[in-house]
Amino acid sequence: MMKRLAAVFPIVVCLAFGVARAEEIGFIEDFSLATDRTVPLRQLIPGTEDYYYFHALHHQNTGDHAKVAELLDAWIKRYGYTQRVQEIRYRQALLTYQQTPQQSLSFIRQELNLQFNHQRQELDRKPNLPTRLDQQAIGREAFTQRAMSRYQNLQGFEDSALDWLVSTELNADRLRNLLQRLERPDQPKLPELIVADLNHPN
Repeated sequence: MMKRLAAVFPIVVCLAFGVARAEEIGFIEDFSLATDRTVPLRQLIPGTEDYYYFHALHHQNTGDHAKVAELLDAWIKRYGYTQRVQEIRYRQALLTYQQTPQQSLSFIRQELNLQFNHQRQELDRKPNLPTRLDQQAIGREAFTQRAMSRYQNLQGFEDSALDWLVSTELNADRLRNLLQRLERPDQPKLPELIVADLNHPN
């Protein structure tokens, strides 16, 4: 007996599921094909999402947008922003564009996160930006002054600058740092610089 019930139970479940699906499809057909759609709407249980969805859809089709807004308020309070709620809201924004264009555009802009902050490109406008670099700001003298004011030694200079630093006036600390960093003994003033460093008291 139990084996028969076990075999029959899945069939009953499948049939019940099929009937439920058939009833669901049947309502959609009744709603779509009805000359008076208020008749199939009476089948829906008030407070269910189907009730809100199909009633809102019906009022949109009949142009009663104020009623749609009332339904949406109650619908959202009960179920939140479901997929069906969003569908009706998007339809509402498009259907009411002719009556309230700014409100519809604001809704679409907010929902799609549209940004219109670009500016018009003026091709014939003369540029107000400099076309050349300020040589006083990027010249060797300017960089030398900045490096000397920041460091007590030659830390602000790359090794490639040592060749021309040899011919400049350096204090004792910078001269010693220069001699420590030189890698080749081919500088003409090297003996003179070594003597100057040796004569320094420190």
